[in-house]
This record gives sequence, structure tokens and C-alpha cells, in this order.
Amino acid sequence: MTQTVWEVVDSIKCERTGETAQLLEQRVYASDPLPDVGRPFKVLARKCSTGGECNLAGFPCRWSYINPTYDPFSDK
Repeated sequence: MTQTVWEVVDSIKCERTGETAQLLEQRVYASDPLPDVGRPFKVLARKCSTGGECNLAGFPCRWSYINPTYDPFSDK
């Protein structure tokens, strides 16, 4: 049986919202991981904890799906 969890992989102070934003990954962990595989999980999706609110407010960012070229997590 596999386990799916959302895990925080990065956290920043977002310049546009003024709030702390977290980059989350949806990871699937196998019940019996293979010994020769580099990572014990597979990443299914990524999202920002404030992405939905930023989309509604019109803040352009990769994680609000308005501007795919701007990623505040890569600007650190």
C-alpha cells in the first residue's frame, strides 16, 4: 500500500503578499521501497500555500498560474 502526503520543501516571505508562503510537494511513498532507487518517493505535484489567494487577488506568479516565468522560490 502506498502513502500520499503533502510535505513542505521550502518557505519564503512572499514580497507580493507580505505573508509566509510554503512550497509543498505531493509525494507518494511506496510501502516496499526498492533498495537501488535514489529517492524513496515520487513527486506527483507541487503547489504554493498561498497560490489560490494570489490567483484571486491577481498577483502574477508561477504558483498562482498567472505568470509561469516568475517563481519566487527560485529567486532566493
